[in-house]
Amino acid sequence: MTDFKNHFYHYNKQINKLTSAESSFAFILNPVSSGGKSLNFWKSFEKNLKNENISYQLFQTTKSGEAVELVQKAIQSGFKKIIAIGGDGTLHQVANGILSQSFYDTKDIAMGLIPMGTGNDFGRYWKLPVKNSLIISMMKNHKIVLQDVIKVNYIRENKNIFLISMGGCGFDSSVALKAHNEKLKGRGGKLVYLRCLLQSLFGYKSTTMKIVVDEKKYVGKFFSVAIGNNHSNGGGIMQCPGASMTDGKLNITMLGDLTLGEILWNLKGMFNGSFTKHKKVTTSFGQKIFLECSEENILELDGEPYYNLPVSLEIVPSMLSVIIPK
Repeated sequence: MTDFKNHFYHYNKQINKLTSAESSFAFILNPVSSGGKSLNFWKSFEKNLKNENISYQLFQTTKSGEAVELVQKAIQSGFKKIIAIGGDGTLHQVANGILSQSFYDTKDIAMGLIPMGTGNDFGRYWKLPVKNSLIISMMKNHKIVLQDVIKVNYIRENKNIFLISMGGCGFDSSVALKAHNEKLKGRGGKLVYLRCLLQSLFGYKSTTMKIVVDEKKYVGKFFSVAIGNNHSNGGGIMQCPGASMTDGKLNITMLGDLTLGEILWNLKGMFNGSFTKHKKVTTSFGQKIFLECSEENILELDGEPYYNLPVSLEIVPSMLSVIIPK
């Protein structure tokens, strides 16, 4: 009888722990993200959480790529609301941690973001707050929306990765790779990103690509290709002005063999989307995209560099639950 009571006590304790976690927030923090900006934010923000009696647990990364593992650890512990603190890289990993787990239906786990990155295009799309008081208000009174994600299949490895906001190859991935390498050295921010962009701009040459959007094929030299779920990246560069995270479509913008002069002449148009009217720029929508590059092997997904093209990309409608202000 004593054994039964002990077993029942521990079972009840575990159930209460899981129930408590379900109503709590799990925060995923990369302490070196944005040059330590995320960690500095947390030190002051945690006081607000305690003052408002908001239940939470902090999961802090100690190495590159660990956020995926921490998200799944949080989900196993019963957390249903996962908040990323950081930039595009942290967002990408947290979302992939949710989408690649098998403990719960992905729609049952809600993801939030406290934007701390260089561009913050995802946060801008969903109008996510950045001030402490407004973030606290959102946590206490929010709504959850379902957004589309893009499943990226690496054909040679038969491996899937999920794209949340925007990805690309060519010039786009060249800039992302340089910026990523700077982050690994502890250097981040808009000025660093701008320097990477200019370095790539004055040394990059168009490469031969094969692109298939549903059944339509494009083959030739391309300066850059952007595949959007979101309409912007890089802090407001409107590479896919027609994109929406809730329309069930992929948006692709293909920049042909543009000269340096043509690029510089259209720089302003990249911040309002008008550059897509240029005769060497093609935009399209579809459900599936095949992408192969003969001279380069880099694809950026939410600012994170990946290798081993070719890839196929497919839109998955309403797969990710996102916490946004009411």
